[in-house]
Amino acid sequence: MDKLYSYLNQRVNPKQLIISSECLTYDSQLSLVRHITKTILKINPYYAKIILREYIKHIENSSEEISDELYELFCSSLILNAVESPPDTPEIIKYYVNGLASKEYLGKDYESILVKETPKVITGSNTTGLRTWEAALYLSNFLNDGPEPPYDFRDSNVLELGCGTGLTSLALAKNYQHNYGSIRQIVMTDGSTSVFDNLYETLKSNNLQNEANIRCQQLIWGDDLNIQEDIDFLIGADITFDSTLLETLCFTINDFFVNKNTKFAIIAATVRSIETIKIWEEQLEKWFTSKWSIKSKIEKPESLTTNCWFRIGTQEIRVYEIHS
Repeated sequence: MDKLYSYLNQRVNPKQLIISSECLTYDSQLSLVRHITKTILKINPYYAKIILREYIKHIENSSEEISDELYELFCSSLILNAVESPPDTPEIIKYYVNGLASKEYLGKDYESILVKETPKVITGSNTTGLRTWEAALYLSNFLNDGPEPPYDFRDSNVLELGCGTGLTSLALAKNYQHNYGSIRQIVMTDGSTSVFDNLYETLKSNNLQNEANIRCQQLIWGDDLNIQEDIDFLIGADITFDSTLLETLCFTINDFFVNKNTKFAIIAATVRSIETIKIWEEQLEKWFTSKWSIKSKIEKPESLTTNCWFRIGTQEIRVYEIHS
């Protein structure tokens, strides 16, 4: 049931869920009632409604009987009267960020991040940073893939380019704090300041609002760097989608290498367009000849058995490592 709950917390379309027979037993039904009542019902009663509708269909097609508690919840006025919210209505979504390997979900605070976003809106307020993109979810889990993660960020300064909802930075902050040792400074940057109000709410939702080592700062690619301290590592996810900005992005990465003693840049990209990825790799070779490589890739993210969910049909995701 834990994997099912992590998918529900991520607001996965119920028709795309695979619900096993073990999740349909009487005890499982009671457990689901408790989970929906505690974590979903007040936040999004319409989602609770369509989840229960689909779940009951699975029970009706099995040999199990519907429990009274499940039926009573489905027939409650809050469920029956629930209607779908407009697409631009913010939602609180919980993402599992504790690694790519299939693990038991322990329910620990550091295993997940709560994000306020508008998942049904591609762009808003002149930014794409008000929803979490697939490469950010993949990178968050890739960088936290323990017990020995691919990079050691302890006592380092880490800066995220195009942070958007802040998932990757906050996933690092929580995981390192609990498992490895704190990161010295995490700087979440974006070209659009409109994402920062949302980020402050997300920090508060994750009890990180008082962490002195986390801050938000505007950074315009191509402009003179306005970052005061040296930066050991750059990270970024789904910031390569616009081919017209790729040279400017590489210019900024190189600026960090030259002026801020940066060691590596770790950039995750979703292969939505072969042509755009080709331009990205051409720019990498132009700016960082023989100093970049594909550190990780997954052709079908939906095939991962981790507790985070990737939409069926999600394109290939690659993680690029760029050396100074």
